[in-house]
Amino acid sequence: MSLTLSSSVKRTSKPKQKSGVSTSNELILIVNPNSQGGTTGKNWSLTYEKIKKFLPTPHRIVFTKKANDGTNLTRKLLKKGYNNIAAIGGDGTINEVANGFFNINPKNRSALDPMKFRPEPKLSPVNAKAALWIIPSGSRNVLASSLGILHQGIDSFRRIQNMKKRKIDVIGVTIADSNNPASTRSRIVLNAAEMGVGAEIISRSKRVRGKINNRFLSTVAGIISTLPTYESNECDIIMDGGRKITSNVTMAVVANGKFLGGGFNAASRAKITDGKLDVVIMKNSGSLKMLQKLVEMKGDSEYLDEEDILYYQASQVMFLPKNRNMTVSLDGEPVGILPAVFKLYHNALTINSEATNN
Repeated sequence: MSLTLSSSVKRTSKPKQKSGVSTSNELILIVNPNSQGGTTGKNWSLTYEKIKKFLPTPHRIVFTKKANDGTNLTRKLLKKGYNNIAAIGGDGTINEVANGFFNINPKNRSALDPMKFRPEPKLSPVNAKAALWIIPSGSRNVLASSLGILHQGIDSFRRIQNMKKRKIDVIGVTIADSNNPASTRSRIVLNAAEMGVGAEIISRSKRVRGKINNRFLSTVAGIISTLPTYESNECDIIMDGGRKITSNVTMAVVANGKFLGGGFNAASRAKITDGKLDVVIMKNSGSLKMLQKLVEMKGDSEYLDEEDILYYQASQVMFLPKNRNMTVSLDGEPVGILPAVFKLYHNALTINSEATNN
């Protein structure tokens, strides 16, 4: 998508710039018009009238049109020297924009020998001075919950002038490509990666949503089509390059934040700034047991008395499946399959968001 002014880009009128003032201070708002089931795009003119007085001057608005626009646009803007990029949408949109903050080669090495996966020693920022402004405007906004952000959409815009900068951890992921399992993809994750039954429900729900644009109905359809027949898969799990366990895996979560979709507090010890990955593994399948365990994940339990749920903290973890493919979703978007390696990068991203007590 072009970065020049077009029908998809709106620039506000700007006061005459003082000598020496850089346009790098301009706020670029990247808006996903398809968020909230498409209502963001349909209602944008009305929304803009309500929020424009709260926005800093100068600012510019860019609408995404297709998958990965958020990443590509962000990377181009940061290379041009812009320092302030706002992501307007749900978790998927914010994830896309965040990926644009780093020089990541999306196509990595062969997945045929996953033991050769080597995450980057450190992430290379496109623009070290830049900050990601987070305006949660999706249907669920799970990342916002993990960050302790209380307001969303228009209410979030009203507080934009009082946002505070802070650094957060990100998860780097190298994962087998579901379309070409012999190759890998690399991305970053802000909140959590899910593997197994949870990711499969997400994947099937999104396929249904392509035909029925109703999140509740598509989620129910995904659950009904997945739970009765889903079986656990034995995996080798290697943490911090040495500690190895072998376990059945029905569902696994590698978390930076506490919450998953639906309000599940799956990683009760997780803090998005603590320099640790929280690894949660639900071991055994069976539709009724799975449903019960999924419900039990909602709460403050650290699973200390649970035989079927394991909880670890690490800086790096690799999942190697033994029997078959397992779907993996990153920040709520199905992206690939196991094997995969996850690495925590401490304080790697500067965000600007509603001030919280977190």
